[in-house]
Amino acid sequence: MKSSQEIPSFKSSGDHSYHRRSFHHDYCNPFIYHIIIKKKKDCEAFGSITGNARIPFGNPGCAAINESLLGKVIAKLILRLPHDHPILKLLQFCVMPDHVHLLLQVLFRSNNHLDFYIDFLKERIAKRYSSETGRQISADDIFEKGYCDKPLYDGRSLDDWYRYIRENPHRLAMRMQYPRFFQCVRNLKIGNHECQAYGNLFFFRNPDKVAVKVSRKFTETEKQQKKKLWHESALKGSVIVSPFISPAEKAIRKDIESLGGNIILITHEAFPERYKPAKHDFDLCSEGRLLIISIGKPAGTPLSREICVSMNSLASLIADNLKTETRGSL
Repeated sequence: MKSSQEIPSFKSSGDHSYHRRSFHHDYCNPFIYHIIIKKKKDCEAFGSITGNARIPFGNPGCAAINESLLGKVIAKLILRLPHDHPILKLLQFCVMPDHVHLLLQVLFRSNNHLDFYIDFLKERIAKRYSSETGRQISADDIFEKGYCDKPLYDGRSLDDWYRYIRENPHRLAMRMQYPRFFQCVRNLKIGNHECQAYGNLFFFRNPDKVAVKVSRKFTETEKQQKKKLWHESALKGSVIVSPFISPAEKAIRKDIESLGGNIILITHEAFPERYKPAKHDFDLCSEGRLLIISIGKPAGTPLSREICVSMNSLASLIADNLKTETRGSL
């Protein structure tokens, strides 16, 4: 078995890749990795979603993965990996229908590249599954070549990664059972604004929408009056629309969320090809409480006064129920 291989780099386009390696990282050093191994397209599924995505994680009937025979074999061999290689510590894993998540720690300096251990795992799975089915099956019949890894040196807590991997079935169930909450619409036109949208598109049908903008010209009394109005609107079921740029506006958004309100968030950067919002916004989308609309500026575009004015203008148009045009129906 090989101890190293040619290492694919990050795509120059910035698009996501499931076979990427990090430049300048020593994959023989002790480290913690989040690893994703993808199923080959024509291979049978590793399992299927069961349960209700609306039931919170950990409660009876919540979303879970019903592992297939292949999925059960994969899970067993993952659990055995630290026994086969004591240099490894398995922190967390999840077998999904078309991929596997591993949170794996290399405890000591190794003579082998991380590839060695992933290839070992794949080949052991193929051998065991061949034995279980009476068929000759190779690792290449089950998995895509390579894998995706993320060395965890970005300061993010391990608890975040534990939670992210543990809640994968819930997120998949939400996307399957409530697809309209996760529909990414491009070529959306509101007035003269060319936009993209992600989240609960049914908010466009709600005639009761209120734009939030805290002006520097507001007196303290005016700020409190506006704040009270926006809180009351949210409690009545109005959809609150804003880019929530200033600290005062961000505080309003936090209040609206705590009140269980519905929000249309205006942002300026275009959605990447496989866009999925960060956990907080994803959870709000999964609850049907958030719609994110982008005005489509290139990624990395700094937030200028002109852009802020444009986003606030769009929020006002949406609140005024200006006709929205898109390819397909809402």
